[in-house]
Amino acid sequence: MRGRATRVAAGLALLAGCAVGPDYQRPQVKMTQAFRDQVKPADARSFADLPWWAVFQDETLQGLIVEALKNNYDLRIAIARVEQARAQAGITAAQAYPALATTLGGAYGRGNFLPQQTTPSFGTLTPQPRAAQFNAFASFSWELDLWGKFRRGTEAAIAQFLASEDGRRGVIVTLIAQVATSYVVLCQLDAQLEIAKATTDNYRKTLELYTARLVGGTGSRLEVATGQAQVNDAQATALDLQRQVTDQENQLSYLLGRPPGPIPRGRTLTQFNFPPDIPPGLPSSLLERRPDVHQAEEQLVAANALIGVAKANFFPSFSLTGIAGLATPDLTHLFNGSSFLWSAGGGVNWLAPILQGAQLRGQYDAAWASWQQAEASYEQSVLNAFQEVATSLNDTAALKPVLDEREAQVKSLTEAVELAIDRYQGGISSYLEVTTNQNSLFPAQLNLATVRANRYLALISLYRALGGGWQVPKDETAAQPAASEASAPK
Repeated sequence: MRGRATRVAAGLALLAGCAVGPDYQRPQVKMTQAFRDQVKPADARSFADLPWWAVFQDETLQGLIVEALKNNYDLRIAIARVEQARAQAGITAAQAYPALATTLGGAYGRGNFLPQQTTPSFGTLTPQPRAAQFNAFASFSWELDLWGKFRRGTEAAIAQFLASEDGRRGVIVTLIAQVATSYVVLCQLDAQLEIAKATTDNYRKTLELYTARLVGGTGSRLEVATGQAQVNDAQATALDLQRQVTDQENQLSYLLGRPPGPIPRGRTLTQFNFPPDIPPGLPSSLLERRPDVHQAEEQLVAANALIGVAKANFFPSFSLTGIAGLATPDLTHLFNGSSFLWSAGGGVNWLAPILQGAQLRGQYDAAWASWQQAEASYEQSVLNAFQEVATSLNDTAALKPVLDEREAQVKSLTEAVELAIDRYQGGISSYLEVTTNQNSLFPAQLNLATVRANRYLALISLYRALGGGWQVPKDETAAQPAASEASAPK
C-alpha cells in the first residue's frame, strides 16, 4: 500500500513538472558587427560604461541631476509602479499554493445549521426550538498545477516586474539626459544673450558715431536711421532671449521637482569638456545595456508565458478540498471529541474545456496576438536603438568641422567689422560697408553658440542612445567626484 502511494506521489510530482506552452527564446534580430561610419574596429569598450557623474564634469550640473533623481515626479511614479509589479508577482505566485481559511463563530436562533448545509430546517410543521450553536473550523482548497498554468502565470508576473524595473531605469536615463540637455540649452541661451547685449552696445557706439557725423555736417539721417534700426533689432533679440532663458529655467525647475525659479550656473558653454575618444562598444551590447530594449524583451517574455496560461485552460483542472473543525450547541463542550467534524474530497472540472471551447480558443488566439505585438515591439526597439546610436555618432563627428568653420567665420567677420569701421572713420568707405559686416557678424555669433551647444547635445544624445546613465550613486558625495578622478571606459 505504501509503495502504491509512493508511485502516485511520484506521478503527481512528474505531472507538476510539466508546463504547457512554448518556452521563451529570444527572437533573431538583424545586427551588424559595428555601427555605421565607425572608423575604429569595434570592441567591448563603450562610452556608456562611464557613470553619468564622470561624463558631466560640471559640479553644478551634477547637483541638479542628483536633485532631479530625488524629486522628479516621473521617477517617483516609476518607482511606485515597480513596487506595484512586485506585489502583483507575489499575488500571482501565491495562487499555486493551497488556500487556507479559519472560522470561529457562534449563533442563536430557530433551526439547525450544520457546516456545508444549504437547506435549513425552517418551514416544517413541527415548531423548531430555539438553540445556540458554536463552531470552529479550518478549511483548505488547492487546485493542482498539473499543466503549469500558475507557473506560467508567475513567470509572466515576474517578467512584468522586471519590465517595470527596466522602465524605472529608462526613466532615470531619460531624466538625466533631459536635465543635461535643458542645462546645456540654458547655457546656450546665456551665451546668446551675452552676444546680443554686447552687439547692442556695439551698435549704440556706431549710432553715436553716425549721430556725431550728422551733427558735424558730414553724415546723413539715413546713417542714423539705419544705426537706430540695428540697435532696435539687437535689443529686441536680447529681450526675446531673456524670455527664453526664463522659460528654460522654469522647464528645468519642473524636471527638478521644484517650483519655477532661477537655476544656478556652473561652466559656460565654451568650458564644457568634450572627450577626445568616444568608443561606442559592440552593437550587441545595446540589447543588454539599454533599458527600453530590455523592458521590451521582458514584456515579450511575459506575453510568451501567458500563451502557456491560455493553453493550460484547455485541460481539465483538478482540485482538493478539506474541512475540519468543532461544532456544538454547548460552548462548554466545544472541545470534546464528540464535537469534531471533518470532510475531505476532490473534484475534476473536465467539462469546462468542452462547454467553453469557443471562449478558451478566443483567449488562446488573443494571447498569441499579444505575443506577436510584443515581438514586433521588441524588434522595433532594437532597430530604434541602432538608429539613435548611428545618428548620434554621426552628429558628434560631423558637428566638429561645422564648429571649426563657424569659429573661422566669426573670426573673419569680427576682423571685417573692425576694418570697416576704420575705413569709415577714415572716409574710405560708406556706412553701408559697416552695416553690412555688422549685420553679418551678429547672426554668425548666434549660430556659433548654437553649433557649440548642438555638439554637446549630440554627446548627451549618444550617451543616452548607448544605454548609459542609469547608474545611481549610493550617496550625493559619490555623484560629485573630482574631474581628475574620472576613469576611462573599461
